[in-house]
Amino acid sequence: MTDTASFLAGEPVALVVGCGGLGSSIARALGRRHPLVLVDVDDARLGEVVEGLNYEGYTVSGETCDITDAAQCHALGKRLAGGPGVRAWAQVAAVGKSIGSWRKMVEIDFIGARLIADAIGRQMVPGGAAVLISSLASYLPPNKSEIDAALRDPLHADFFDRLANAIGYEPDAEEAYNYAKLGINRLAEQLAVEWGPRGVRAVSLSPGMIDSPMARTEGADLPSHDGTNARKSRADKAKEVPLGRQGSMLEITNVVDFLISDAASFLSGIDITVDGGHRAAWRGTGVISR
Repeated sequence: MTDTASFLAGEPVALVVGCGGLGSSIARALGRRHPLVLVDVDDARLGEVVEGLNYEGYTVSGETCDITDAAQCHALGKRLAGGPGVRAWAQVAAVGKSIGSWRKMVEIDFIGARLIADAIGRQMVPGGAAVLISSLASYLPPNKSEIDAALRDPLHADFFDRLANAIGYEPDAEEAYNYAKLGINRLAEQLAVEWGPRGVRAVSLSPGMIDSPMARTEGADLPSHDGTNARKSRADKAKEVPLGRQGSMLEITNVVDFLISDAASFLSGIDITVDGGHRAAWRGTGVISR
C-alpha cells in the first residue's frame, strides 16, 4: 500500500512504524499535530488502519515495508525524501516469543529499527524527534562490555554469532527479546549523538507490564525473575509493580506524545521507563543492576 503523493507539498510528517494496537494509539496522538505516514509489513492490516484513521479525520497514508529488508527500507527512505521531511518517528514494530526463532526476533525487533534509522535519518528535520519503543526487559541482560560491543553494530555480517558469543550461548526467543530491546536503548543513544548536531533528538521508551494485544497473545504467564524457573500469571506478576497493576496503552501513548513534542526539546539520548515503579522494585530486590 503506497500513497505518499499527498504529502509532497505538505508539512513534515509523523512516521509510525508498526500499526498494531500500540502503533495505532500512538498514531492517533501524533496525528493531532502532524500528517501521518504509517508503515507495516501487513498490507491488509495497514489498509484497515489507514482507512479507519482517514474516516476519523486524520491526514494519513500507508507504506507497506518489511523492515528487515534493507532494500525495502531504502525505498521507503527515497519516497519520504520526495516530501517535506519527517518531524517525528515512532518505532513500534516488534514481535514476542511466539515468533519462535531468536534470530528472527532480533532481526525484527532491533535490526529493523537500525535499517529504518539509516533509511530516514536524512529526512529528519531540525526540531524532529524519534521515540524507539523498547521494554523493561532491556534491563535484564548482564552488564558485559562484549554484549554492548556486539549490539553497537547490528548490521555486521557476523552479528548473530558475535552476539551469541558475547552472551555465552544461543538464547531462546524469550531471552533474546531482552537483548533486542537493550539494542534499541543503545541505538537511541547512538542516534542522539549522530543526529544531535542537526537539531534532532532520539530517546527510547521502555514500557513495563502493559495490557496490549501483543502482550495478550504472548501467553498467560511470565517469568518470575526471582532466581527460579517458576512462572507467574499476569495477575500475580502485576503484584510486583509498586502501583499494583498493569499499565494501559494510553499511558504509553501519552508519554510518547510528550517526548515527541517541543515540551521535551532538551531530552535526548536516554531511556524512559514507564512501568509503575517496576524497575525500581527490581533494583531493590537485586533482580537487575542497571
